[in-house]
Amino acid sequence: MLRIIADEREKPSGVPEALRSLGVSVEYRLLDVADYLVGAYAIERKSVRDFVSSLYSGRLFDQAHRLGEAYETIFLIVEGDLWEEIRGSRNPRSLWGALISSVLDFGLNTFFAPDEKQTAQFLVTLGRGGRHRRGSSGPPL
Repeated sequence: MLRIIADEREKPSGVPEALRSLGVSVEYRLLDVADYLVGAYAIERKSVRDFVSSLYSGRLFDQAHRLGEAYETIFLIVEGDLWEEIRGSRNPRSLWGALISSVLDFGLNTFFAPDEKQTAQFLVTLGRGGRHRRGSSGPPL
């Protein structure tokens, strides 16, 4: 059975509940950095609004730096409709620039999910090797 460690503060997010519904064992800990640990991978989860706010404030870069110092492979999963946020942004170019910088300068592998259920599916897929195998059921993510 796959085991995922979740930060205590993630309990109300709906993700741990969705993980359990997928047959995952969830263990809670108070993590210094990251919201989830899946094997050797550290994952930070943000809502779209918090993601955009942390990009503009520079907080995302600080978090990415701390994640990168603690773990070799780091991920960010952003929940919600980023495209809606970009359309309403006063400066979409700076948003894209900051996102590109987080990937290139900090190695923050960034993925997007519409909701907590798809975030859970992402974590499970990552934990099970992340590759779609021929003959397996369902499409690759």
